[in-house]
Amino acid sequence: MELAQVEAFVESVRRGSITRGAAALGVTQPTVSARLHSLESELGAQLLARGRRGVTLTQAGRRFLPRATAALEALRRGASDARGGDARGTLSVGLASDLALYLAPAALARFARRHPDVEVSVRSGHSRFVADLVRSEEIELGLISQLVALPDLATRALFSEAVPVVVARGHRLARKGSVAIGLLAAEGLVVRDPAAFLRTLATGFFAAAGTAPRILMELDNTEACKRVVLAGIGAALLPEMAIRAELGRGDLVALRIEGHPAPKRTIHLLQRQGAELSAPATALLRLLSRAT
Repeated sequence: MELAQVEAFVESVRRGSITRGAAALGVTQPTVSARLHSLESELGAQLLARGRRGVTLTQAGRRFLPRATAALEALRRGASDARGGDARGTLSVGLASDLALYLAPAALARFARRHPDVEVSVRSGHSRFVADLVRSEEIELGLISQLVALPDLATRALFSEAVPVVVARGHRLARKGSVAIGLLAAEGLVVRDPAAFLRTLATGFFAAAGTAPRILMELDNTEACKRVVLAGIGAALLPEMAIRAELGRGDLVALRIEGHPAPKRTIHLLQRQGAELSAPATALLRLLSRAT
């Protein structure tokens, strides 16, 4: 039995639905559903009755809830004792722009509720900008989407995500089972600015196939690219964290490109070489990792 499974159960009960429980935990609804199914399989009992209006406790769930709640509280107190008390003080963080927009908000809000005595400051920008902030000790840690290698910085991969080619559901390519990359290149692409790693990823995707896309628009942020594509203009390579909701609703369609699987990008933690993360930084990183 894993902590994340128990948290999924308790939060779903508290919020009255799996969707609201997922929002409170800063993860997706399918993630919470999977954790609940896994927990119920391990226990050999159904804990929640799922309906259109939310979830209710089964008889087994009513028996399990007080023990689950007590276990979570005990673990939180134990973690606090192991760190020498609750996280306090200040925390300065740098985030690549996409992470600041799509990954961090829910985790930061949850962090503020759990650690009201920590004053958090956040700065965002391109990965190199974040790296320079860490290097100059203006921030304690950075989360970046493009690996920056500098001799006095330490990096650690946190997770990877796909960057699929997407179009609006009404786009003519959305109806095709698969698309030739030459056809996609001719159709036209909405891209990020040259300084963005997503631009490098997109051009590299086509270059590997010996072609180059027709550029329809060049925009300075991922959200703008997504909105243009949603309006029915061209295609774009966009990270999963930015389009998860739109894919789930069917507003965007991920294309299968013949012979060319979707590229991936890796999110990295960046900190000063040899530095030990503070208790607030460790607590925030734990919440961010759960949001993926």
